[in-house]
Amino acid sequence: MMEIEFDRVHSEFAAQLSKQPRLILYIGPGRDRTVSWLAKKGHSVFVVESSNQARKDDSDLKPQANICRITDSLPKLRRVRDTGSRFDVIILNDVWPQLARSNRTAAFRRIVRLLNPAGLIYITHRYGQEKNPVHLRSSVTKDINVEELARDFGLIQVGGFRRDALAGLRADDRFRLLFRTPGDGTGALALLRGVILNDKKSSTYKLGLLKVLQHITQSASGLADFEGDEKVVIPLGLFALFWLRVYLPLLDKNLPQSPGNRSGVAGLGFMHEDIYKKLKHFSPHDIRVGMKFSKDDSKTLHSALRKICSTLVNMPMTHTTYIDGNEPVFQAKKLLNGHGPVHVELDKAYLSSFGHVGISADLWHACSRHGTWIEPAIVGQWKHLMKQYLDNQNCPKRANFETMEKALAWRDPKRTTKQIRDRFIELIESGQQVNCVWSNTKLMRNNFNVDHCFPYSAWPCGDMWNLLPASQNVNQKQKRDKLPSVPKLEKSESAILEWWQKAYIEKSGSTKQEFFNQARASLRVSVDSHSGPSLDDIFESLVVQQHKLRVYQQIPQW
Repeated sequence: MMEIEFDRVHSEFAAQLSKQPRLILYIGPGRDRTVSWLAKKGHSVFVVESSNQARKDDSDLKPQANICRITDSLPKLRRVRDTGSRFDVIILNDVWPQLARSNRTAAFRRIVRLLNPAGLIYITHRYGQEKNPVHLRSSVTKDINVEELARDFGLIQVGGFRRDALAGLRADDRFRLLFRTPGDGTGALALLRGVILNDKKSSTYKLGLLKVLQHITQSASGLADFEGDEKVVIPLGLFALFWLRVYLPLLDKNLPQSPGNRSGVAGLGFMHEDIYKKLKHFSPHDIRVGMKFSKDDSKTLHSALRKICSTLVNMPMTHTTYIDGNEPVFQAKKLLNGHGPVHVELDKAYLSSFGHVGISADLWHACSRHGTWIEPAIVGQWKHLMKQYLDNQNCPKRANFETMEKALAWRDPKRTTKQIRDRFIELIESGQQVNCVWSNTKLMRNNFNVDHCFPYSAWPCGDMWNLLPASQNVNQKQKRDKLPSVPKLEKSESAILEWWQKAYIEKSGSTKQEFFNQARASLRVSVDSHSGPSLDDIFESLVVQQHKLRVYQQIPQW
């Protein structure tokens, strides 16, 4: 009955809405039937609520899947922006008349910047909400009509009320406007395609730069900062760190990365031979965010990262430009950071000490959302370049595509659960009880499993926050490789927080800091306190990530 009623009242909007799951931002009262209707259709709905009290009091939607609650407000929507999300649909329900006239342009600008290309904006409210409907008829453009604002921002009206129909509105009528942003949904893919396939290349560096960026958006997005609506700033040291992870396997296989590169690092500007030899005992799995290093290893790693940063700024970041050939895609600023700390810890502060790189938000979101398609294009062109270099060096027999494919494969962290298993044994041997976070049953050695909260097969993340104690029966027969639904997560919230507290926060040594470093790198943790994120902040970011994985990767839910 609710579906029939919704389709009748909001017929134009329902007709424009895709049947495929979409990421939707809903701004307005959380109890509205629109949210329930969208969630039941399979869409993930981010509901913006204006205060923590509203969030606590509104219990109608809490047990429902596909709904994420965010405490925020127009015109800034700072917490929404900080999630790093862009939306296919944004709905403003019973909100626009409440905005101060002076804030409406800024609010509309923020909404447009949060939309994906070809996204929808649906504005609806009861006409009688305005205190003086007669006054509205004489100044509709300033107060209630957003048609001119939409045109100013390049939107196309695809449905809803028209200005010439205003005189016929009654106090209890619904006011509706439906706009669509131009574009085909590909965002910056045209730019990426041009760099990958068409740009002249004297080495593989441009491809390496794009591959690094794509993996930063996938696994270290928490280290990036959004400056306004159009720019994302990333630590330069993070590019260098991921560069090492990409290139070390290629160098180890003697695969040339430039026409003059015949063996190892010979002829490559980003690495000295002596540093490369000292890095031989490093695994790409060791060179990841959150890791700490000994004095000798710190010196080696810092020297390598400094050299790579200089090469990146002077070469691929300078020469990767927009179509006019003048403006660099990567706006880099390198800092002089001396010899570095005695003991390197790969956290945001250290990686930022090398400098920063600014890119457009469009490019960031294209890599974040379409990485599954971008990566094969990069790898395919990279193999083509390496074969060309080997042929020119009269070494065609070394042009083995299988070897190239393996060397170019991104090395995800080892799927190890030893740390959590050791901590579990340590806790139960000290007399503490550990329960399955999903079923709340008591765990013993013979029924204990380590569960990846977000399935490793879909999102290879071995971070501490993602490893949870579960019973063998639940992990192997019920959850398996499924994504826990929002109701499942919320039902288990206290158990998950308790595990994090026991396993990592209360453990002596550097475990606590490593836990927070990993969470801030792989999740976009929004923090209001100067003291850093809380476990509640991390759990809230975990729920946001669940929605993204469900929509972008279509993972079955449990």
